[in-house]
Amino acid sequence: MGDSNQEIFLETTLKNYHFSNILEIGSKDYGNSSQFRKLLNFKNYIGVDLESGKGVDLVLNLEEGVGPLKNKKFDLIILCSIIEHSKKPWLIGENIQSVLSDSGIIYSAHPWVWRYHKYPDDYFRFSPNGIKTIFDKIKYWLDPIYATNKDGDFYSFAKNEGVDNDLAIINNQTGVKYLPYLQTLMLVTNSLEIFDDLKTQNPEL
Repeated sequence: MGDSNQEIFLETTLKNYHFSNILEIGSKDYGNSSQFRKLLNFKNYIGVDLESGKGVDLVLNLEEGVGPLKNKKFDLIILCSIIEHSKKPWLIGENIQSVLSDSGIIYSAHPWVWRYHKYPDDYFRFSPNGIKTIFDKIKYWLDPIYATNKDGDFYSFAKNEGVDNDLAIINNQTGVKYLPYLQTLMLVTNSLEIFDDLKTQNPEL
């Protein structure tokens, strides 16, 4: 499941890759979300979610372990708009890292500034460094990007850590500062070769 900017970022950065095994976490189609499996080249694709439905191949709660995925390895793991809804996102991070192949890529997209939204509940917001603590065993991070709710509206966090504040608007009548909706988009891998290739294909990262 994803929104348009998650889709744009994924297609832009990974369109030239062919993956053997992809794992998408939070894959249920609610009728208004992007379908990542339509954008990628792959041999096998497994979508997991907390409940069955369209786009779900396996019902699984990754807070409780990897279940039937225990002996599998994935060269791309996608989780978008997921871990803010987990009471224990660090456990999801541990379990995801355990099924990532040596040359695998994790694609994470999660809110930094966002409204409260249940799915089935809402617990956390994540800065780029917060995401790095969730996946603390992975070495090579491409530069993080912020995306607003406007299609194609991206900002480099690496070049300006205060970009969220720069985008703020002050209400002249009340003096209240408002930050825009922002989500953190990140790619990480344990393979230096894959990292260098991703950097070559995506110099802005």
